[in-house]
Amino acid sequence: MTEHVRVGVQAIVRSGDRVLLGLRANTFGHGTWGLPGGHLELGESLTGAAVRELAEETGAQALAARVVCVTDPDPEANHHMQIGVEVTDYTGDISVREPEKCERWQFWPLDDLPESLFVGSAPVLRRIRNGERLPS
Repeated sequence: MTEHVRVGVQAIVRSGDRVLLGLRANTFGHGTWGLPGGHLELGESLTGAAVRELAEETGAQALAARVVCVTDPDPEANHHMQIGVEVTDYTGDISVREPEKCERWQFWPLDDLPESLFVGSAPVLRRIRNGERLPS
């Protein structure tokens, strides 16, 4: 078995001081709130993966996106790193496109996030809330 670092991408969609989170269902992290996202696929760019995941999960089409944070992989937690990709502009209405995985989408204030955050989204949200972003 080949071991490797897993790379997750998290799309950060904001409306003012609020951020889009989905309530996960019937999948890993059931009952927690997470950013739209998933795993980087072979041959995909980081922003491309976030744009793809956002469209698959919400139906929204990102018009502009950029990497804003990178979390260090935790060897104790399956050596999984997360990349935060801020979607600075999008078109389309946000809706549940994968009802078997997500119950609903909701914008939450960054300073009043739900307590039950998805393990992959929590470090990205913490960095965004603390202003820890990569330089433009």
